[in-house]
Amino acid sequence: MVLDNIEVQETLARYIYSRNHYRSSDHTVKHSAFIPPKDKRLSIFRISSLSESEIWSIGGTLRSQSLLGRADIKALSIWETGLSIDPDDTPPRHANIIGWPNEDSAIMLKAIELAEKAQLHLK
Repeated sequence: MVLDNIEVQETLARYIYSRNHYRSSDHTVKHSAFIPPKDKRLSIFRISSLSESEIWSIGGTLRSQSLLGRADIKALSIWETGLSIDPDDTPPRHANIIGWPNEDSAIMLKAIELAEKAQLHLK
């Protein structure tokens, strides 16, 4: 099944550059990793069919900050929270999680749902 031009079982990565976005004690993603910026377009990357080195390479070139890890999540998990995916492909393989509510409390609830469904991978 395909939604938003993305396969439902496709894996997406939210790259992590802050220690405040994960718990090393229990190897989980914090909801803060999924709080969108003011424009409500949360950056993610389509990583299905890539090797581990290719996946880490993408995250390593995005920012001047050190890449600490990534939160992998299935496209279906994003849609199940009532959000959408906009695959803009700029840069290649890039997409945004969109459709966020306006209220901060509702945004936080969506971010918590996403974090619970994400798998942490530390570099």
